[in-house]
Amino acid sequence: MNEYKRMRSLVEISRIVTQSDNFYEVKDQIINNMLAVVHPTKACVNLFYNNDYNYAHLVCSSTLNYIPKIFPQNEEYGAKIDFSVYPDYIHEAVEEKKVVIVDDIFKNEKAKGEENLAINEGYIGRAIFPFIINDKVIGFMTCYLSDQEKLKPEDIDFITQVASMMSLSISITEKNDGINKLIGKLRQSITNINKASKRLFSTQDIFYYLQKMANVVADTTDSKFSMVNIYNIGENGGPMGQKFTCANDQNAINSLAARMPIILKDHRIYDYGKTDGEVLVDGKSYTNRIFYKVIIDSKSMLVILAVGDKVYTEDDFNIIGALAKQIATSVKSYDYSEKLEENKAINDELVVLKHQQKLIMDNNSMKKFADRDLFYFMKPAKVVGGDFYHSMLVDDRVIFILADVMGHGIVANYMVALIKGAFEVLVRKVPNPKEIITKLNKNLYNEFDNMGAYATVVVGAINKNTNKLELANAGHYQPIIFDNDNKYVEIDTDAKGIPIGIINNEQYSQIEIDFSKDKCKAMCMFTDGIIEMKNQEHEEFGHERLVEFLSDNIDSDEKTIKKRLDKLIKHFSVDDDKKDDILLAFIK
Repeated sequence: MNEYKRMRSLVEISRIVTQSDNFYEVKDQIINNMLAVVHPTKACVNLFYNNDYNYAHLVCSSTLNYIPKIFPQNEEYGAKIDFSVYPDYIHEAVEEKKVVIVDDIFKNEKAKGEENLAINEGYIGRAIFPFIINDKVIGFMTCYLSDQEKLKPEDIDFITQVASMMSLSISITEKNDGINKLIGKLRQSITNINKASKRLFSTQDIFYYLQKMANVVADTTDSKFSMVNIYNIGENGGPMGQKFTCANDQNAINSLAARMPIILKDHRIYDYGKTDGEVLVDGKSYTNRIFYKVIIDSKSMLVILAVGDKVYTEDDFNIIGALAKQIATSVKSYDYSEKLEENKAINDELVVLKHQQKLIMDNNSMKKFADRDLFYFMKPAKVVGGDFYHSMLVDDRVIFILADVMGHGIVANYMVALIKGAFEVLVRKVPNPKEIITKLNKNLYNEFDNMGAYATVVVGAINKNTNKLELANAGHYQPIIFDNDNKYVEIDTDAKGIPIGIINNEQYSQIEIDFSKDKCKAMCMFTDGIIEMKNQEHEEFGHERLVEFLSDNIDSDEKTIKKRLDKLIKHFSVDDDKKDDILLAFIK
C-alpha cells in the first residue's frame, strides 16, 4: 500500500512540475505531496544562486515553525543565509553531491552547535538531498526527523526521486527566466535603437549614432567591448575601404580593428566562439568573440564585432542579428535622407506618399460604434512616416489597429499598406486581437526581414453586447483610458510582446477590460511622436503631460480636441520641420 501511495505521489509531483514553468509557484505543493506519504512531517528547500556557495537561500519553509523566525524573509522568495553557519554534514552533502542522513544530531560531531535549533524546531535527525543539474549542486532539500520518525531505504529512494524532479522544475524556471530576460533586453535595445535612429534622422550625426549602437551591442550581449564598422563595397562585391567606425570604448578600438581583416576574409556572415587570436586591451586578453555582417546596399556593408569573457551562445547570435538588421536599416535611411537634401525634386514623391497614407487611414475607418465616437488626429512629419490607424466593423464588434512602422519614406509607406491589407483579411478569419497580431507577425515576417524593418502594434476589439475590450500589444505604448471621473486607468505595461517583424512565430497574449460606459469613458491610442516632441529646453513632452492634457479635454467634442491638440503642438514644440508623425486615435 505504501508503495502504491509513493507511486501516485510521484505521478502527481511529475504532473505539477511539467505543467508549471515557475518552481517558486509549485514548491509548496511538491513538498506537501511528498510529506503526505513519507514519515518526516517537516522539510525545507535552500538554493544557491548563480553558483555562489557563500549563501544558501531558504525559499521553502512553510512546514517549519522556529527556523523562519530566526531567518525571516529578507528577499523576494525567502531568506538569504550565510552558508558558513550550516553544520558540516550539510557542507559534506553539497561538496560531495550525495545524500547525507544524520539520525541523531545530539550524538554526531558534525552537527555540533545545532542542538538549540533542534530543540526549538522539534527534531532530532536531518536528511539532506542535494539538487544537481549538469553535475552542479544548485541547492538542497532538508527533511527533519523527530525521535519517532525514521527513513527506510524505500523512503530515501522516493525522496531522492522527488529531489530530482525539483531539480528539473528549478531548471525549467531558470530557462524561462532566461527567455524573459532575453526578450526584455531585446525590447530595451530596440527602443534605444529607435530613439537613436530618430536623432540620426534629425541631426544627421552618423558618428553619434554608431557610438550609441556600439554601446547597445555591448550592453545587450553582455560584452566587454564592441565595434560597429561600415565598409564601402567595390565593383567585385568585396569590401574596399572603411567608411565609418565606432567602438563602445576608445581604448579598445585599435585592438578590435586589428581583428577586422580576418573577419572580412571569413566567408561566413556570422560566427561566435573563440577568436582566431587574442584581443589585448589594457594588458588584459579576451578570447571570446561574436561577429555579424549585413549588406546595407550595393555600395556598403555593416560589420559588428563584440568580445568579452563570456561564452557566446545562440541567444547572443539571435540578438546581434536582430540589432544588425535594425542598424543597417537606419544607416540606409541616413544615406537616403542625405540624397533627399541633394535632390529636392523628391518632395513631389513625398507629397504623393503622404496623400496615400491619409487615404489608407480614411478609407472605411469607422466614425461611430455603439453610441461611441471614433476619430483620429494626425500631424504628419516633413518626411512620410509609418504611423497608421484603421478600424472595421465585424459582426457585433469593432476591431481596430494602431501601428508605428520604424523608418520613413517608401519603405514605411509600403509596410503600412501591407499591414492594412493583412489586417482587413485577418479580422474576418481569426477570433481575437492576440491571434491577429500573431498572424500579422507570421505572415509579414519575411517582408519585414527583407526590408530590415519592424513595427509596434496595438490591436483591440470591443463587443457591443458584452462591452468587453480585448487588447493585444506588440511592443507599443499602452492606450490611455479614463473612467467616468476622468481618472487615468493604468494598463499593465508588462502585458505586451515584442514588435512584429523581429522574431518569427512569436506568440502574443491579450488582456480583457470592462469597457462599459459606467467603467470607461474614453480611450486614446497614440504613437511616440506626441510624447517625444521637444521644447526649447530639449525636454520631451512625455507621457505624464499627455495624460494631463487628455484628462482636461476628454469631455470635449472631436473638433475641439483636434483644435486644442494642434495648438498644444505648436506651442510646445520648437521643431517646425518635424521628423516624426504625431498620431492619436480616440474611442469615446
